[in-house]
Amino acid sequence: MSYNVEETEGGSLGEPRNADSDTEDAPPLSDEDVRLAATYVNDARNGNRGNFKTDPKSVRLYNLYNEPAFFWTSHMAVGALLSLVLFEDPAVPSIRLDYWITMCVELFCVCLIFSRLAHQGIFSSEKNFWRSKRRLPTLVILLLTLLDMALYVILSELGVTSVRFSRPLRPLLLLCMDRAKQLRGVFKNILLTLPDIITVLTLFLLSVAFFALMALKIFQNRQDLVYYSDGQPYMHNYLDNFFHLYVLVTTANFPDVMMPAFDYNPWFTLFFIIYLIICLYLFMSICLATIYNNFKEHLKEYVEDSVREKQNNLQLAFDILKVETEAGEEELLPRSRWMSLMRTVHPKRLDLEHSLLWDVLAGSNQTGYISKKEFFHVVNLLDMRVLDDKGREPEFQRWFPRCFRSRISRLVRKAVANRFFRYFIDLAVVANAVCIALDQDDAEWFFMVLFILEILLKFYVFGLKKFFRSAMNIFDFILIVAALVINVLELAWKSISNQSGALDFLLVLRLLRLVRLVYAIERFRIVLKTISSIGRSLLTYGAVLFVFFYIFAIIGMEAFAGRITPEPFLTNRSQTRPITCGNPRLNGTQFAMNRYCNNNFNDILHSFVVLFELMVVNQWHVLAEGFVAVTHQAARIYFIIYHLLVVILVLNIFSAFILELFMLEYTVSKEPAERKVSAVVRRITVMGLNEDESAYMDDIEEEEATEDDSEMAAADYVRGGRRPSIRFMLPRGGNKVEELLQKMYEIEREEDDNSF
Repeated sequence: MSYNVEETEGGSLGEPRNADSDTEDAPPLSDEDVRLAATYVNDARNGNRGNFKTDPKSVRLYNLYNEPAFFWTSHMAVGALLSLVLFEDPAVPSIRLDYWITMCVELFCVCLIFSRLAHQGIFSSEKNFWRSKRRLPTLVILLLTLLDMALYVILSELGVTSVRFSRPLRPLLLLCMDRAKQLRGVFKNILLTLPDIITVLTLFLLSVAFFALMALKIFQNRQDLVYYSDGQPYMHNYLDNFFHLYVLVTTANFPDVMMPAFDYNPWFTLFFIIYLIICLYLFMSICLATIYNNFKEHLKEYVEDSVREKQNNLQLAFDILKVETEAGEEELLPRSRWMSLMRTVHPKRLDLEHSLLWDVLAGSNQTGYISKKEFFHVVNLLDMRVLDDKGREPEFQRWFPRCFRSRISRLVRKAVANRFFRYFIDLAVVANAVCIALDQDDAEWFFMVLFILEILLKFYVFGLKKFFRSAMNIFDFILIVAALVINVLELAWKSISNQSGALDFLLVLRLLRLVRLVYAIERFRIVLKTISSIGRSLLTYGAVLFVFFYIFAIIGMEAFAGRITPEPFLTNRSQTRPITCGNPRLNGTQFAMNRYCNNNFNDILHSFVVLFELMVVNQWHVLAEGFVAVTHQAARIYFIIYHLLVVILVLNIFSAFILELFMLEYTVSKEPAERKVSAVVRRITVMGLNEDESAYMDDIEEEEATEDDSEMAAADYVRGGRRPSIRFMLPRGGNKVEELLQKMYEIEREEDDNSF
């Protein structure tokens, strides 16, 4: 028996209508067909392309392949393979291992990844297996790794030093992992952007080369014009000119590179001004514009491909489940097959939940069938969290119901949920910061007790689950617990010694409470929510940088390891021993005088620090010249390529992503209210089955009013004479990146989906 909600033209709820008269003549499907349809639905949810054979054995193997245990095992193998660089030569000194130990671990990881590939080969057709853009590169990398390992072992036993040429290929395995689609999308975007950006960069480099030649002709005959204070000829070498002018575009050596010419003749500044206008302000702006324009176009293509893949998977699932009407005019999905599908997709959920999902999709449809258009919303519906009544009410209400509903308890709940309680706590945070600034440590315990009491009251009023749904509540909880531990440690430290300076720096932790004041301001909160919504994408771009860092770090260690070593600081200023960073070639260089000895490629950790410093750009030419001094001028090529790829290309693509995201957020915010949320969310709200994902509201009266409206709507939606005991957890706040991108796709295509 099924009771459905009828939506009126104005969007309000009508009276529920009994659907007992609905009949279904569809024969039941076999377990294999249901399992295949469920597999397609799960692929649509996870963004998988599938590409597996559809026989029952292959489907079972494909589902086994996607099991979390196997999925995370392969990811851990890739992670272990990447972490071996910590222990291999040149290793981090304190954790170096013999090469045979790292070789055994590497061989084990390679075998695990090979087994993953073999598993794919069993359930995939031969054509699909080799057509995949991930499997062939993975196989090539693994084979090269095995060849490299064999050569290294043989040469090591013969006492011959060799280079591990396969190590820079390791991070590429991250791109070949399952469910790394967004990471692959960024790299695909980079590759597609390269042709256009190469044209601009070629013109840019030709301009630098032209100005380098011009500088050579202008300054080479002026022997009394010296470069800096080391007495070297100023702009007398073409390759040096090219490098110095390239660095000038990054402004890292400005105005230092210009000052000798400026001191010699003020008119020479025109040369540098014209150069910077053309190469910095013109070409770099064109680079950013080109990258942004290409990024936007390729991002649109990426979203279209993602939506198309999801719809293809849902279409395949619907083709298995559908039945045709007697007239053959329409294809529909019967309720009985829906229940079979959901029992396979979510076997741990109750039939009541499956029926509720059906009613949300069916809406006012009383036929016992849903159309393909309605079925295509199943992914959005399945991605929502479902709560029962026990999960919605506070824990103390379940444990002590009479006490929780008492008059005193109600007064406490109103007081804690009231906005003025939050204002009082915010004022206490400001007062605590003032006391810290004035070194009034005696007041710390008063504020500590106050903040602990605040958290305990929120636990009581809103419950633990609801409290920890808010990121700001989690932030407050961590700060208060950490501050409590710090205070206890300070007391214990003072009981042993009068000196507690070792813990003083932790006072900064207490000042972090001021962040909640920023979140309390509406305009700031919108920005913070937008930033939080791109958190996953920030991790994706962090992974992109990690891939480039890893590759360049391995190459840097092979080229520069051991050439620069750290030196201890001189505690006695009267000592005049020259600083050479373990290499006499650095004596008197700016690199050594700046005490950059720790900036080396002696292990992976130091390498990452150097690469991060190069990415920041400031003083990057000093770092580069240090490594040039201990090797050869050709080392500049390494640093120029790194700057072109990471700083100009990757960071500009990241900037384009941020710009596009905020523009999308602004565009979506200007859309009508009914288009800001999906059709599924609108229907759930109309049916009164929604639960806002918020820790608490500003005022309990507002919360109670919202809950009363929801209860009135839910009262019209009944099942067996009872109101539903489960609710859908609707997200509240900023849109996720995937949702924003799909909104962009829908807006640009002008899809009118409001009829759902």
